[in-house]
Amino acid sequence: MVSIRTTGPWLALAALALQACSPRLPEEPKPKDAGVAAEKPAPPKNPWEGFAFDELGKHAGGALHVEFSADGKRLVSTGKDHGVRVWSMPDGKLERELKGHQKPVGMATFSRDGTLLLSVSADQTARVWDVATGKEKALLKEKPPRKKLSEEEEAALASLPPPEVNWGAFSADGTRVITACDDFALKLWDWKKGEKLAAYVNDGCRQRKVVPRRDGPGWLSAAGCLDDGVTYLRFWTEDGQLQQTRGDQDHDAHYFVYDRQGRFLLAADGSLAMSVYSAQGSFLKRVLVGTYHFGLAFGPGDDTLLVGTDGGAIYVYRTDTWARAGKLDLGARVAVDALALSPADDSLVAALRDGRVIRFKEPVRLPPQAK
Repeated sequence: MVSIRTTGPWLALAALALQACSPRLPEEPKPKDAGVAAEKPAPPKNPWEGFAFDELGKHAGGALHVEFSADGKRLVSTGKDHGVRVWSMPDGKLERELKGHQKPVGMATFSRDGTLLLSVSADQTARVWDVATGKEKALLKEKPPRKKLSEEEEAALASLPPPEVNWGAFSADGTRVITACDDFALKLWDWKKGEKLAAYVNDGCRQRKVVPRRDGPGWLSAAGCLDDGVTYLRFWTEDGQLQQTRGDQDHDAHYFVYDRQGRFLLAADGSLAMSVYSAQGSFLKRVLVGTYHFGLAFGPGDDTLLVGTDGGAIYVYRTDTWARAGKLDLGARVAVDALALSPADDSLVAALRDGRVIRFKEPVRLPPQAK
């Protein structure tokens, strides 16, 4: 009887023969960076990092507003120190300070030809000034009733907030001004006669801002309404008829600005977001900001939007995508309450809550590769 050995070297030889006859599977290629952690892409470079600014001057208690004349040769700034200052541009020298207001001056604006200046104040007055001489040409203030009021009329008058003036604008020909007031009214004035021509009342809604409409004759105002806490966009005809309203709890309009070409307007709620509308009032887009923000201005060519924040920065958004593209850093945590862009050289001026009025001489443009 013959026995077959299945242990020791015979088993090893059999295993080698079997392996040689078996088909080989291709090996999986190893990744080139095997064992190396993937690097995260670097954040995009801020195109405006290191942009320098100079300080034109300071309003004690805080600067509230800045605005250029139509030709860019002058700048006006206002503040909590009751002051109205006129600066020559581009040298940035103080021409004169206009004195007369008794409380903070919320804003001031030039007439279209640059010869007149309108300022408005919490002292319940609007004043028209001669820019060349600095002389006050008109004092506009709500007059007391001429007739004796009934008890009901007295009660109705007493229920109104004080008629502090928040904003103002000239008519195209410079003969009239319109003011936005806390006592729920837009008021149209013949400033040369010092007479109120009309009051466009929006019951229960403080008028925060008013400018001429860009889509045709009339006025656009921001109305902060007491019943729901919403600030609405109000579109008025030239004779004071309320034509349409835009905004709601999610689309507040504490601040608004038209682009230079009058294609659309942007309204900001001051806290987290902005709403983009056509100039006619059609809602287009919601844009998140994510921080408290105040001043708004469109940049050179309208391809950027500049947003002043409370954290010491001016955010820069591109207007083709409404994505944030970078920022201007002020180097200190200070709120930016107003912005203005020069129509002459595209320099940017900001009014800061610490009182400073600063200027970025270099225009805030999108770099060529970002267009």
